[in-house]
Parts: sequence; structure tokens; C-alpha cells
Amino acid sequence: MPFDADLLMTQLVVGVARAMMLFLLSAGLSLIFGVMNVLNFAHATFLLLGGYIIYSVYSLIGPGILMFLLAVAAGCVVLAAIGFALERLVISRMYERELPEQLLLTFSFVLIIGDLIRLVWGVEDRSVSFNIEPLEIFGTFVNPYQFVVIGLGLAVALGLWMFLKFTRYGRIVRAAVHSREMVSALGIRIRLIYASVFALGLALAALAAGAFLPTAPMALGVDIDLIVQSFAVVVIGGFGSILGTFVASLIVGIVYAFSVLVWPNGALAVVFLIVVAILIWRPWGLFGSELRT
Repeated sequence: MPFDADLLMTQLVVGVARAMMLFLLSAGLSLIFGVMNVLNFAHATFLLLGGYIIYSVYSLIGPGILMFLLAVAAGCVVLAAIGFALERLVISRMYERELPEQLLLTFSFVLIIGDLIRLVWGVEDRSVSFNIEPLEIFGTFVNPYQFVVIGLGLAVALGLWMFLKFTRYGRIVRAAVHSREMVSALGIRIRLIYASVFALGLALAALAAGAFLPTAPMALGVDIDLIVQSFAVVVIGGFGSILGTFVASLIVGIVYAFSVLVWPNGALAVVFLIVVAILIWRPWGLFGSELRT
């Protein structure tokens, strides 16, 4: 089928917006594994939980964009608190365990949180809608909210980069990615670093849920699709690398958006062909480290 410039422009915007959504989710997943060496299979399920919490807070405090932003902030705080408590009470007991045991533990979170959502919110989808008029750009109409998502993703990427690059706490986190033993030898409470990183990762998942809610409803099962794509992102970019996660998110988002035009039923397969190629060429990812101590 012929592709005109308007269609290609629309797909580019959609792809970049999708990429920023994936980045918001995958950044926390990558940080948690990079610092703590824990593969959190339930990361997207925490996004789902955050989405339902944001919806409930928004329904309680009233309509409006400002109220929605307050609800998103509340969701981030609640998920951060949950993450801090889970790390201290549960995750901290798994650091010396093998990866399959860690996966079983985090997969149990998927089941527990899924049942909790059914118990509290039921099985109905939950969504937040705003009356947003399409915006005409270069002769094509796009949803302006997608530019909000793109701006949010860029802002979070810049904020994380500045935090890791220029703050003392950020430098400690970066050091923990490369050598946890060295950080511990300096007298730094590495377990507190772990708890804070896990809390930050879940707060980012809640933020991703807030960005996701106005575009699609929160529904049981959405987390499984998202975690698969997030794993693709962190494998391509490299665990623990924010730059790698950002670049990989752009690759996955844009490739998926344009693959839908050519092969609608196989767009995700194209993404995983890229994953396979990266694993063969650089098993540690585009920006990941080959060795960690």
C-alpha cells in the first residue's frame, strides 16, 4: 500500500510517544536490575496497580487536569512507599538466591496484585478521559496529548541523567551498578540504597501509569503485554543504563509503529528479531556493561 507523508508523520509521532511510555516503565526496571541485580517480573503489574490507585484518587478528589496531576503524584508516592517496604521486608531476603528463585518471587507479586485488583476494583476497565481536540500539523491530525507524553519522557530522561550524573546520591547509585562491594567497603549503607532504588523504580512505574491512563484503560492483562515489551527495551539498551534504555525505547517504539503499517500482526515479532540480533551481537546490550562485580 502507498504511504504518504502525512501518514508517515502521524506514525512517527505515535512511535515516539509509545517510546516515551516504554521508557517511563523500563527505566525503573533497568535501574532495579542494574543496581540490585533483581529481575522484577512484576514491574508492569505495579504499573497496573498504580493506574488503579491514580484512578481511585482522581475519582475521589474530582475532575480536572490539576486534580489528575495531584492523583498521579499521590500514586507515585504510594507506589514508592510500597516499593520501599517490599524491598526491606521481602526483596532483601533474595539477594543471595539464584535468578529463577527471584523470578518466582516477583511472579508471585503478579498473581497477588492481580487478585488484589479483582478484589478491590473488580474486573471492569478503568479509564480517565479528557476532551482533547486533534491538532493539525503539516496537513495531518495528531492527538496533542502525545506531545505531552513525549515531553514527559524527555523530562524524566533528563532528570534521571542529571540526578545520576551530578548528585552525590546519584553517583553512589552509579557506583553500585558497577561494584556493590566497593560501595559497601566505603561504609555506605547499601541496603538503604537498594530500598531507595526499588522505591524510585516503582514511582516511575506509577508515573508511566499516569501517562498511560488518558490514552487507554487500565485492565487486567495489560501488564503482561507491557512487561514483555519492557524486557525487550532493557535487553536492547543494556540493564542499568538509562541512556541505553532511552535509545532502546526509541528503537522499539518507532520500529513497532512503522511495522504496524507493513505487517500489523507481526509488529511485535519485528521488535523481537531486533532483540535476537542484539543478543547475538552484544549480549549485554547496546550500552550495558559486559562485566559486573
